[in-house]
This record gives sequence, C-alpha cells and structure tokens, in this order.
Amino acid sequence: MPPLFTPAQCIEARHLLRAILREATYLPDEQARIYVATHAVARFRDYTPGHKPDDILLQRRHIQLGDARKALSELSRANHGDFKPLIKLLHLTYARIGKRRHELLRDLQYKPLPHTDINPNEPPQLTPQHVALLQSQKLATPPNVVRPLLRSWSLDIPKKNSWERPLPKKRLAKIFRNWYSEVLERTVVPLPHAEWNRLRDLALGKIKFRGVTTRRVMAASTASLPSPLEVALGLVPHNSPEVILKNSSNPIQGSHKFTARFMKRCWASVFAQCPVMSWDAKAQKWLVEWGCDVLDQEKVLHATDETILTKK
Repeated sequence: MPPLFTPAQCIEARHLLRAILREATYLPDEQARIYVATHAVARFRDYTPGHKPDDILLQRRHIQLGDARKALSELSRANHGDFKPLIKLLHLTYARIGKRRHELLRDLQYKPLPHTDINPNEPPQLTPQHVALLQSQKLATPPNVVRPLLRSWSLDIPKKNSWERPLPKKRLAKIFRNWYSEVLERTVVPLPHAEWNRLRDLALGKIKFRGVTTRRVMAASTASLPSPLEVALGLVPHNSPEVILKNSSNPIQGSHKFTARFMKRCWASVFAQCPVMSWDAKAQKWLVEWGCDVLDQEKVLHATDETILTKK
C-alpha cells in the first residue's frame, strides 16, 4: 500500500498551513482572524493519519491540498482589498454561509425526546423559535442576501398520484424530506446577542476601525521569492505557497484600500442579513430583530438630524 502522504505533500501541507495562519493575522476583522485560524487548524487536523480512514485520506489528499491553495489565494486577495473574497470571508465568519451556519442551525431544529420513534410518514416538526424566525423572514427586506429568503413554508401534499391512486408511503416520506431540506436551506440563522451587538456597532461606526496590521518587511526583499525563470524551468512548483502569494499580491482590478468607510460598508452589508432573537417573557413569544431594520432606522435618524440642522 502506498504511503498516505509523500514527503513532498507533507512539506507542502505544512507550508500551506503556515501561510494561511500568517495571512489570517492580517485580516481587517478581528472575528475573522480568529475564525480563519481556528477553522484552518481544525481542517488540517481532520486530514492527518488517525483522524479519518486511510482510504479516505488517499482519495481526498489531492483535493484537500487544492482547496488549501485556493483558500490561501482568496485570503491573500482579501488582504489586498479585493471585495468579493473579503465579503465571502465575512459571510463565513458571521454564519451567513458555511460550517458555522449549520452549527447555529442545529440549535433551531426540533429535538425529539430520547427513545422516541420518528415516523417518516409524518412531517418533521418545527420549533416555536424556528417558526417565529420564518415568519419574520416574510417581512424582512435586506438589500443583499446570500440565499433567497423563504417567503412561504406551507406543505402541499397531493392526495393522489398521477394514476389517481393513494400516495405511496415512500413518496410521502420523500416529500417530507425535500420540504424540510428546503426550509433548512433557506433559513437565515440568528446570531448570538453579543456578536450581533458588536457587528451592529461596527456597521454603524460606533466601534472605530483601527486599520490593518502592518506587514513585516521581508529581510531578503524579493530574493526569497522564486523568479519567473525558476518557475518557467520547473525549479519551483506552480502551486507552491510562495508562487500563490506572489501571484495574489499583484495589483487587483477593483481592489480597495482598507479605510474606515470601506470596512463600514462591508460590515453593514453583512449585518443587514443578520437577525437576532430574544424571548419576551411577558408576551410569551419570540421577538426577532433584523440588521436591515436597524440600518434603515439609523438612516432615517441621520436624515432627520440633517434636516433640522439645515433649517437652523
């Protein structure tokens, strides 16, 4: 049986992880720096021998190294002011997409009691908190959304099939699975209160942007980077971390400088899509507040203040 990882792959994986962690330290968002570093270490650890079966490691090693190169390139582009990878990174950090979204989504799902049999011929149950969130999505109007909002979650079940016969149980179970999958896929998960409040203050400019971390000057200047001739002669692999960083550090069309105004716009774009939920003990119901409503209220207050100052 061939080795799980060749020495060259081990060296490349080590260099990629170090480069990703290094790039993460220069991200303009503090929460994103923590998220990327934690997620990168966890992903690399998952694909070390002993954490997964050997056949899966052999099958996926090339794919995972390719994904790591792509992640490093996107991180570098985000650090150079490219809007698209930067906003994607913020969506991952604040649970609009990705693994963290699925983790928060589990808290909304109905959990049956232990030793309770689940009947596949009955629709999955939704928790009152989940229903309240879905009802709020019908009225929410964020300017930008990662996924279309679920405006209706009614379950239409035909009484008979195309042959005018009673619907088979397997067909009924499949309808329930597809419906529940669609509801979960288009549910916009709420953020924890502390995180939502911090993102709100960033989007409104109440927390000042401190700028990005200054990169350390390389002692050897560009001598440590491979020259185009070395790459052309095949002396340096095209997918090495050094080549990826050199290519991604080239001037990017449409890139931005990390100013307070630019970052405030990025945070506001993400915050508009983020709800937060709280339990009203007096009314005995869940309350949902959306970031887009907070931003709209701030615009109205700002416009009113400007009108008053103009009249004076």
